[in-house]
Amino acid sequence: MIDDLPEVREQLQKHWQTAGVDLVRRGFRPEAVFETMLTVGLAGWVEVHGRATVAERLMLMAQRLSEQVREEAAAIAEAAHATKN
Repeated sequence: MIDDLPEVREQLQKHWQTAGVDLVRRGFRPEAVFETMLTVGLAGWVEVHGRATVAERLMLMAQRLSEQVREEAAAIAEAAHATKN
């Protein structure tokens, strides 16, 4: 992974974001643009790192996302309860 190269990661993220925004401005639907970018990127990631490594990393990402969703739901429920009192 490129975790040890934050400046490269930052530059690449800016370029990909610019490319995505440009495609949306050209009339492509955002859902299609970013889903396609994800699909192409994932295929390249598998090519570079192998299926097992990518599968493991994706599972960790999914777990983190699930935790964030649970935390957000709990915060919303707590806020709703607090405003009722």
